[in-house]
Amino acid sequence: MKKLVNFFLLVILLLEITISVDSQNPSLLKFVLQWPPTFCIGLNSAAPPGRCKEPILQHNLTLHGVWPADQRGYSITCPVPPDPDWNKLFTTTLENQLMAFWPPLRENAQKRDLWKHEWRAHGACGGTTPQVYFNTAIKINNMLQKGNLFNYLKTSGIIACDSLSFARKDIVDAIQKVFVSTPLTVYLTCIPIDATNRTHIYLSEVTLCTNLGGTSFISCPSQANPTSCSSGARIMLPHPKPQ
Repeated sequence: MKKLVNFFLLVILLLEITISVDSQNPSLLKFVLQWPPTFCIGLNSAAPPGRCKEPILQHNLTLHGVWPADQRGYSITCPVPPDPDWNKLFTTTLENQLMAFWPPLRENAQKRDLWKHEWRAHGACGGTTPQVYFNTAIKINNMLQKGNLFNYLKTSGIIACDSLSFARKDIVDAIQKVFVSTPLTVYLTCIPIDATNRTHIYLSEVTLCTNLGGTSFISCPSQANPTSCSSGARIMLPHPKPQ
């Protein structure tokens, strides 16, 4: 009996190790877009508070990052690799392409700071080179036929306004126009407006998922679906606020 118990304990241990290892193998990419005014509102109220570059962008969702994730949709972690030769990597052409949809929002942030951070924190975990990582981001962004996700929202009447709010389903339905045929699961992330307002929330991020090569959109796994936009509260896309 003792041997049998030990055997099952060993099996459980091996399964846990296997699950842990598998969960760190990238299975997909998360293309995480952010609404700049909401990002800046959060930054202004952080401890210590920060500031955004002005004028604050309010006509596009900008890229936060491309995050390799496991089969459940959770972002994976990995050791920070040595830096490449950034000056050689970031050609004028590449910088101009990235700035079009992936600009730094923080005040005094240099344009390369965000890209370097995202590579160190996420991109390196995808098993590709920095060049491939940034080119993949460009490739995914180019799959948005209207040029920016916000353009898909606007055509469905989802606009930035401090007096209009929308149901989560309406926003998700508008995003479905990105996909050619089959509806796909996307992630929405929201933040509260303040501690007393429980009926309205601000849209913070929209996450689209792709295959590991970034060549086609796929459904984001349900396990990692955020719940911050799922309370039934109405969702707003705020205008920039004074800093």
